[in-house]
Parts: sequence; structure tokens; C-alpha cells
Amino acid sequence: MRLTVLGTGTARPVDGTGASGILVETASTAVLFDIGSGIASRLEAYVGAAGLDGLVVGHMHADHWIDIAPLRYRFPWGEAAPRPLPVYLPPSGREKLDHLALVISERPGFFEVAYDVHEYATGDVIRIGDLTITPHPIGHYVPAWSMSIEADAGERIVYAGDMGPSDAIVELARGAQLLILEATLETSQFDDARRGHLTAEEAIDHVVRSGVPRGILVHYPIEGRARILRACEVHDGLVVPALPDTTIEIDRGSAPLVRLPDH
Repeated sequence: MRLTVLGTGTARPVDGTGASGILVETASTAVLFDIGSGIASRLEAYVGAAGLDGLVVGHMHADHWIDIAPLRYRFPWGEAAPRPLPVYLPPSGREKLDHLALVISERPGFFEVAYDVHEYATGDVIRIGDLTITPHPIGHYVPAWSMSIEADAGERIVYAGDMGPSDAIVELARGAQLLILEATLETSQFDDARRGHLTAEEAIDHVVRSGVPRGILVHYPIEGRARILRACEVHDGLVVPALPDTTIEIDRGSAPLVRLPDH
């Protein structure tokens, strides 16, 4: 299994990274998890829209799905796509997609001729190629789901998505090869009483307690990277803050190999 981080940013636009987007590939399957602002363009540097076998969105905040609109323009304009892209959205996601078509002044059905849209629910199992994806509900400001992603060969990763502190994610990640967590906050002081994000220190603690061989941090303010690196250093490479174009090779028999880009 190969994982490519297409974006590590938050909802705030910054130079150097898009928002949320994780590309997971096996020898025969390519699935994109989340498609925030800037991710549709980055995808074209890898498999492109035509090379995708599926798109899975963990929750409906714009920084996790808004580039589903520009992605649509990579498909035929006036006729149905010969191979509509399977798109898996949370409950009521289809209605939001319909609203988005109106907001961007496109005709009704604009997305449906390119996308084969499904809504998943807690307890569902999503099968795309040789990947089995299981959504697990997680605490955030809106309904949100973490994804357990397993290849037929046995490799498994957990993409937690946006979340507050969660013992459930620690348990879900046990036995996985990789845990992907957000690190949005510098301090939890100004988060809601019902937590919706993590600090880097909290994210690192989740990785340590889960026992996974590697963890990576995404969805963090890029200007805070030096601070996050210092927090990670005491754990001897167990956790690193990813950069856009970070690639990770995942083999069931060894610790994942993380390659950070040179830029």
C-alpha cells in the first residue's frame, strides 16, 4: 500500500499547501480520502481524476470536500461519464451536493452524470477495488467519521480526520501500520467544550497509546511546523508532521517508510 499526502492545511488558505486530501493506492486501486481546497489540482500530478477508483469524504466541512466541484470539470461536460467515479459521502451529503450545483450556477444533475454518489452510515463497509473501508463516527463540530482502510494483502491504516481527543481512535488504530491524525490547535484553551480538534501533543499521545509503528500529522497551521517538529522529536521518529507530497510505503511486515519531499 502506498499513501500520498496531497494537502496538510487547515481551512485557512496559505501558500504551499492545500487543505485535506490523502491518496491511498495499491497495485490495482486508487482512492482519495477528502478533497479540500487545492486538492483537485494536486491530484492531477499523481493519478488524476481519471485514475481514481473512488472518493470518500469523512465530513462535510468545506476544507474536506469543496474541491469536489473543480474535480467534476475533469469529466465529460455534456454526456454521462463512461466510468462515473464512485463517491461516498456522509448522511445527507447527496443533498448538499445538489445544493452546491445550484450555488455554482450549474444545472441540476451536474454532478450525477460524473459521480456515482452513495451515502454511507455507521456500520457500513465500503468496498473499492481491493480496499475495504469502514467508517467510524468521531467527535467533531458536525457529524464526522474516521476511516479504517485495509488492503486485501493485510495492510491497514487509520485516517482519523477532524476530531477531538478520543480513546475510541486509540483502540481502532491498534494493530494498524499507520495512524493519520490532525494537529490543528496550538492550545485547547479556545476549543469548544465538546472538543472538535487536537493539539500536536494530544495527537502524539494518541499515536503513542495506540501502539502503531508510525504516525503522521496533517491538518495543521504550516507556520506552526517547527513547533510541532519539536514536540515530535522526543519520540525518535515515531510521529512526523507531513508535508504536501509526503509519500509512505506500507508493508504489513515492517514499519512504514515515510519520505518527506525535498521542497
